[in-house]
Amino acid sequence: MRVGVVTGLTREEDCLKGLPKAGESFVSFSGSGPERAKAGAQALITAGAGALMSFGVAGGLSSDAVAGAVVLGTEVVFGDQRLIASKTWRRSIREATAVGLNVLEGSVAGCDTVVPTAAEKGALHKRTGALVCDMESHAVARVAAGAGVPLMIVRAVSDAHDREVPRWVLNSIRHDGSVRVGPMLGNLACQPWALPRLLTLARETSSALDALGRVARLLGPGLGLP
Repeated sequence: MRVGVVTGLTREEDCLKGLPKAGESFVSFSGSGPERAKAGAQALITAGAGALMSFGVAGGLSSDAVAGAVVLGTEVVFGDQRLIASKTWRRSIREATAVGLNVLEGSVAGCDTVVPTAAEKGALHKRTGALVCDMESHAVARVAAGAGVPLMIVRAVSDAHDREVPRWVLNSIRHDGSVRVGPMLGNLACQPWALPRLLTLARETSSALDALGRVARLLGPGLGLP
């Protein structure tokens, strides 16, 4: 069965590039935000995917979800909806990634926009009980439920629950995750004291992407689908 993988950023999709695609065991789509993720997931189903995976980085909501930790989603919580992920697929991935990675299992909160502040993350955690949040998983989960195919969520924490992501940083990043260098440098010139925080965010994001790459290599081209 071919797996359709939806990522929000091209850097997340790049974590899959080293895998052999013998038999085209998976296909991928990159698009940030719920609308792009929905369109991508639907396109992957149309292209023959028989299972969907939401794969990428996420914001931590719980103190357990430290930067670089990998979260295997048990469900996606969005408003009043709770969309359940595949237990057998998750068990297969957990067994394959048991050594050398900090792997957690729990709920993932779906968000239509970035949750940048510690206060907002804390409120979302209290409301949902989720370990992490992201902007694509709920859209992918809805498509999977509508198509009647298995769902899996694999997310690595790029910013912990107490980490603040400045608005100007978010405004300096394009939808594909690439940096708009001009605005970024302009903002840094106005507030050079923010450089250490920016470097920390970059280092933690790199740690999350490294964890995603290790997960992909451990799972291989079948991505752990039983």
